[in-house]
Amino acid sequence: MIVTLMLIGICFLVFILQLILGDWFTFLLGLVPLSFIQGAWWQIITYMFVHGGGFHIFINMFVLLIFGPMVERVLGSRSYLLLFLLSGIGSALLHLALTGISDTLMIGASGAVFGILTAYGILFPRSIVFMFPGIPLPAILAVAVFACLEFFFGAFGLEPGIANWGHLGGILTGAIFMVLWKLEQRRRPRIEFIWE
Repeated sequence: MIVTLMLIGICFLVFILQLILGDWFTFLLGLVPLSFIQGAWWQIITYMFVHGGGFHIFINMFVLLIFGPMVERVLGSRSYLLLFLLSGIGSALLHLALTGISDTLMIGASGAVFGILTAYGILFPRSIVFMFPGIPLPAILAVAVFACLEFFFGAFGLEPGIANWGHLGGILTGAIFMVLWKLEQRRRPRIEFIWE
């Protein structure tokens, strides 16, 4: 759980700095595609820790706190952190690929959190997840529903200002990561202990 708490702590620290330092700090760390391709390479990592308001950071950190510790316990701290970061990167890359290079700011941990949620669904497929407005679904089905909704909203532009393609990118990256992780686990030799 230590990495989950560390990520939440960093997000809240950055949010406090945003409130203190203002928009220039948000644009420095947030992902601006034009700036990114012109050399602001750090933005593809730092944008995950920047948020657009109290509700934005609360919902992302709440979901991370609910599902993150279980995923971290199974994957281990290093793999869990890698999953978070890669899901955020995959989120940004799919968003940029499908929306183009612009000067529109992209911020938030949503893509990375969707990657964590996807991992949870794969690791605990029958665990019940409550989707708004309180509909109980098996975790793996909830992930599939989220993926379909994000595709639908993104394809028809039904949520202006929301990076639906980024959310879908986080889901897809999380799924790919977990497939590769499971394959790696199967390749590792099992050590059997004999007690005497």
